[in-house]
Amino acid sequence: MMPIIIIILVLGYFIYQQFEYEKIRRITYVAIPIFAIYQITQTLPDMKSGTPIFVVVLVFILGAAIGLFQASAAKVKESKTQIGFTQVAGKELPVYKKEVLVKGGMRYLLGWVGIILAKFLLAFLLHLNIHESMVDAFVHDALKDMFFFLSFAQKEGATAWMDWTLIGISSAVYSLRLMQKYPLVKAKLGRRNNHKE
Repeated sequence: MMPIIIIILVLGYFIYQQFEYEKIRRITYVAIPIFAIYQITQTLPDMKSGTPIFVVVLVFILGAAIGLFQASAAKVKESKTQIGFTQVAGKELPVYKKEVLVKGGMRYLLGWVGIILAKFLLAFLLHLNIHESMVDAFVHDALKDMFFFLSFAQKEGATAWMDWTLIGISSAVYSLRLMQKYPLVKAKLGRRNNHKE
């Protein structure tokens, strides 16, 4: 168990972040969902494992529902950030870079809580062992959200497939829904270079 002060700081900062706009990055909105979906194919239980098919289907449905719920109230805006100056006809003019920003808000937080609670509830119903406390699960998932490279860490244990499925499907659906709702997001995630204005 982590020291209580670290738990409070991590969770407090993570919650604060959800009510602030942040840059949309391909690593978060494209690469991580693709990696997580790949991991689903590697960890999904086979027929011999004894895991009921309806549970696997339920986890996929839960992941998709959570992703839709999280995207339903997300806010997106475009912002210009000054990155320097240029000379035009002898005059010094500012150069701006367009950024697409998103704010998840309360529904993103509730979806995040739902993912962790769903995993623990399903593990309990299936009599699977989880080698972490619920508090540790919240802290680890918050850290993964804040530091994207932690999302590529391997998951082990009987619930690994649930972790990857809930995270992979919810994040993929979240990204796709934002792209569908907001042309700005689609343009940002679809283009290869950020254009300066």
